[in-house]
Amino acid sequence: MYNGSFSKGRGSGRGDMNNKIQIARQLRQEQTKAEKKLWDYLRNRQFHYLKFRRQHPLKEYILDFFCVDYGIVIELDGGYHQQPQQLEKDELRDIHLRQLGYYVLRFENKLVFKQPELIFKGIEDAVKKQSGFYTERKNQLEKRKKLGNKPLTSVLSQGRGSYTVLTTKKLTLPQQELLLNAGVSFVAYDAIEIEYVDFDFNPLTENAIFTSQNAVRAFLKKTAHAQEGLPKVLNCFCVGEKTKTFLEENGQKVIKTAKNALELAQMILKTHKTASFLFFCGNRKRAELPNILTQNDIEFTTVEVYRTHLRPKKMQGTYDGILFFSPSAVESFTAVNGLQNAIAFCIGGTTTSEAKKHTKNIVIANKPTVENTLVQVVKYFNASAMAGTKKQE
Repeated sequence: MYNGSFSKGRGSGRGDMNNKIQIARQLRQEQTKAEKKLWDYLRNRQFHYLKFRRQHPLKEYILDFFCVDYGIVIELDGGYHQQPQQLEKDELRDIHLRQLGYYVLRFENKLVFKQPELIFKGIEDAVKKQSGFYTERKNQLEKRKKLGNKPLTSVLSQGRGSYTVLTTKKLTLPQQELLLNAGVSFVAYDAIEIEYVDFDFNPLTENAIFTSQNAVRAFLKKTAHAQEGLPKVLNCFCVGEKTKTFLEENGQKVIKTAKNALELAQMILKTHKTASFLFFCGNRKRAELPNILTQNDIEFTTVEVYRTHLRPKKMQGTYDGILFFSPSAVESFTAVNGLQNAIAFCIGGTTTSEAKKHTKNIVIANKPTVENTLVQVVKYFNASAMAGTKKQE
């Protein structure tokens, strides 16, 4: 299964579609044994005369198999799909596709060889549930035409969503679609502003601490303009899987990764107590990590590489939920707004700690990512809608 995404910025459009088609063709030539076996069952309308395509481009994904007649997606998973990071990607992908109206079936590779009848039964059940698939899609298109083919963000103002949330960070287009296709309307504004500042540091220091992606961006921006031959930081200690990935993609070696700054400080205390560090951070850094290092006589130098500016703004109207992606965003929003009865959806523990000063109605993301926070929003309001339906019945 190809789970990559494609650029929606410069060079998007026809160029991206051509790129997807090229990748899909390559994947058809490199099918796994499980994919080849299942394709033998499905090709040429052999199964209930249903039309299937293999390695089919759809949105920013390439699907293993796609039933054209009923909008059914079939994915075959190898062992690496059990890895935590891949499980999250699969969950986000499946939710996105389901919100678009597609029916997603996911099977382990071994079922193709040992119990293919389970796959066939799953397809048959999906066909029954998807019998109105294209009727509903046609109705959606007709509604769009009546609105003058306005984009989703314009349809939003027509009252498209059953719930409305405020997000304190601007969202990317795929992130917007995840909410909109779940019937969740949103208003977005940036509650904080990041300013990168110039800084100096000792390039011979072997260990660096990064507790945010903004710190990594500032560091990379600085070293990109430095003289050639300037040593890179050899050992990086960071918070968050995305920060780790960002560092590794830019040639840095990550030694330790933690969920939060407190956990990272405890890791350093156990395994690198005699080392010295550069702590790349912002002006509003939390105190847990530097306090633990100081109390245990671990040598470190704080290097301020960016500043966070609050952008308080009085918001009109009421919201079912407020999305917070940093403690500073909570502080900025609550400076001039109250939470009333809204649910606070928080990206992580430190953000939650700040939100608890203002409300007890909090939902915390399973992982500290924007996407996972959005998943919690969709799950929460889907559950609320289902509960409301049951009460009516």
